Amino acid sequence: MKTSLLLLALLCLTSLPAAAQSAPKVPERVGTTVALRELLLATRWSWRNVSAGIPDRECVFMPDGTFRHPNFTAKFKITDINKVELHRKGGEKAIMTFDPTYMTFEVLDFDKKRRITGRRL
Repeated sequence: MKTSLLLLALLCLTSLPAAAQSAPKVPERVGTTVALRELLLATRWSWRNVSAGIPDRECVFMPDGTFRHPNFTAKFKITDINKVELHRKGGEKAIMTFDPTYMTFEVLDFDKKRRITGRRL
């Protein structure tokens, strides 16, 4: 009985920091990679395969460092205040380049053949 109560108490305590964290907020200005990360986490994005004429797909950046698209998941790494590398299993890499307003981005897809565009939703 004491063990069950102790486990329950520990479970409740470990969930407090997660509940206390607030949702990411869009920064007023992106001048650092930290601010870019905040913007990425606080925003949903569209991903459009221009070459194939495929409709936009909604995608998100997650706090655990993953980029989630309906057709794939990749790890993301911010390299400077307007570039983000996406790394898929197998070593494939794509580089997202954001415009100065952070409203749109461009990517040469993982195969280096298809042009991708995106925008903030």
